[in-house]
Amino acid sequence: MLYRVSDFCEEVSSDMNGLIDRLINLTGRSSNAEISAWQSSLPKVSKILAGPELGNYHMYMGESGGLILEYKLPSASSWCDVVLLGNGKINPSAVIIELKDWQTKGDEEGPSETLIKHKGQLLLHPSDQVRGYANYCKRFHSAVMDNHADVSGCVYFTSQTDINIYRSGKYTNLTSEFPIFSLDENSTFTNYLTSKLISPNEQFAHKFENGTYRQDRSLLIQVAKNFKEKTSPFVLLDEQRKGFSECISIIKEVLEKDDKKHVVIVQGPPGSGKSALAANLWAECVELVQEPKTVVFTTTSTSQRKNWERHFRTTGKNRDAKYIVKKSNDYNPGLNTSEWLESKRNQGHAVKVQDWKNNLKLFAKDNRANRAPDDLFFISIVDEAHALIDPAKPGAEGIPPSGWVIHAGPQGWHIMRCSRISIFLMDGDQSYRDNETTTKDDLVGYAKDLGAEVHEIDLSGTQFRCAGSVEYVNWVDTILFNPGENSPTNWRTSKDNPQGKFIFEIIDELEELEDTLLKKFKSGEKVRLAASYAVPWKTKKAADPYSLPDKEKDFCIPIKTNGKTRYWSKIWNYAPNQDYTHFVQAPPESKMHTDPLAEVGCPYVIRGFDYDYLGILWLEDLVWRKDAWKVNPEHIHESAIKNSKAKAKKQKGNAEVNDILIEKILRGYRILLTRALKGKYLWVKDEETREHLKEILYNGNN
Repeated sequence: MLYRVSDFCEEVSSDMNGLIDRLINLTGRSSNAEISAWQSSLPKVSKILAGPELGNYHMYMGESGGLILEYKLPSASSWCDVVLLGNGKINPSAVIIELKDWQTKGDEEGPSETLIKHKGQLLLHPSDQVRGYANYCKRFHSAVMDNHADVSGCVYFTSQTDINIYRSGKYTNLTSEFPIFSLDENSTFTNYLTSKLISPNEQFAHKFENGTYRQDRSLLIQVAKNFKEKTSPFVLLDEQRKGFSECISIIKEVLEKDDKKHVVIVQGPPGSGKSALAANLWAECVELVQEPKTVVFTTTSTSQRKNWERHFRTTGKNRDAKYIVKKSNDYNPGLNTSEWLESKRNQGHAVKVQDWKNNLKLFAKDNRANRAPDDLFFISIVDEAHALIDPAKPGAEGIPPSGWVIHAGPQGWHIMRCSRISIFLMDGDQSYRDNETTTKDDLVGYAKDLGAEVHEIDLSGTQFRCAGSVEYVNWVDTILFNPGENSPTNWRTSKDNPQGKFIFEIIDELEELEDTLLKKFKSGEKVRLAASYAVPWKTKKAADPYSLPDKEKDFCIPIKTNGKTRYWSKIWNYAPNQDYTHFVQAPPESKMHTDPLAEVGCPYVIRGFDYDYLGILWLEDLVWRKDAWKVNPEHIHESAIKNSKAKAKKQKGNAEVNDILIEKILRGYRILLTRALKGKYLWVKDEETREHLKEILYNGNN
């Protein structure tokens, strides 16, 4: 049900606490900062909207009707603060308002039009944030596209603060299109709104409220064309081409005569080209299917998503191309844990994660808007599918869901439910976090449950990293998972074996490791440092971690020379706004662009990506003792395996529990050891571990 603006204003004045409670239930956000921002902002917004010019326009409150306050974009995780709906001069109109309860004293220009330095941190400029919401609606919102609606947006600062830095200099063009208003500019703000909204349109408001994800065909064709024109890193060879042809033949068959679901599972080890296959499949599928059928690229982690968004944006030569990339969390039908659980349990239902199918039936009976309806997407291509979450799996109880509503059940099942064709690219041996609980057999089971036909493709035997050396990857698997077995090193380039494909050296000194990589960088190679999560991320919330004293950085390793101690200091991968492209792709605005050894990457960040040469810090979380690998829980700081770590510490004598933790750490090292294209340099902190690895590498023994 839709509310008029005047009804919202009345609710603010008569039931502010109840309104905030509903916002908490709707969004799942309940921090003191969020509540304080609502308490400060909403009365001020209400005061502006209460005038006779806007009182009859429509807004809605989340799922239950009302004002479009905290409006969740279709099949996305973004929330618009306020959306006003009505008629423009010619077409229906939606006006997006971003509220900022910020104090801006001391804020500075960022390195680009899209970034601002607020309280020392690089953040998206609020006008660029609104531009993203507006462009998403124009390109991907069914109601906007079907009704040829106009979409505009602005920013309203609800505190008495100076905003000149936000709309001057490099931000002039941005804020002329998506203007900013301050608290003392209410009349100007009202004039802007009334220039965009001429009369109410309740019918369009209802359509907007129930809008779903749709794709702008012209954008898709443009991006797909640019993908096909680009060669590296998306060129296909050998088994990739075979897998590509198999997938395309299935898709053509479905387009011609088949009306049932299909699931394609593509398996391959690190470096077998799964991501290149995924990108080429997406581009080809766009040309095969016609509007309104949708083809989306789906990711399973923040690092992966941010990097694929940049790939789509830059390769596709269009900033809106990033919205083609969907999160696995976006397949949630709209079930909201806190609000939904409370209402169902008050009705006497025993809501459990393991009863997720019954939960979905209960949710459907509520007649709520389904944010991800069945068959919403024609094709979903899921890269890194081994990171999908299945919270109902035995042993998964209590594992943090990374934003997924656990009572909705397994992500893989929902992806299949929402898609006519689901293509999953995976390597089960790269699942190392506690919540990465989906296997190939699980996917086969979901498909059977949904009546989908399953097709399996194997990329084993193909290797595009590690100088094309399948033997090297086999060596890594042997030394980690099967110690004691024969592990030949004829793949390694050396003076005695110049025909070896891959460079691999153990470096005794950290400074030598860095100097070696620096020389490669100066000769034009792509280099990085990486390590397992064996030291805490102390600088995670630092506004400028580079400026911290050496001893306050994440890595502070003493180096003794001639009786004197110095410190080798680095920070973990810096990710402002969780933008891991700063480490992975080193864009011009990042420090990594000019100094690629300024940071150390962890397995989560570099999984799925590659570099010419990689320097690995083998720390004390995994050590060799006598004849087996051992883990030191006190040196494990990966928060996403804290459940496994806690169990291992609590049940020290339980071999099975300990083996699970060791397996996860080994998988993390497998990721680290299989990212390089040309060569790898290893520094090992623990002496016994270092000597063991040297014996294997240089003497060919295990």
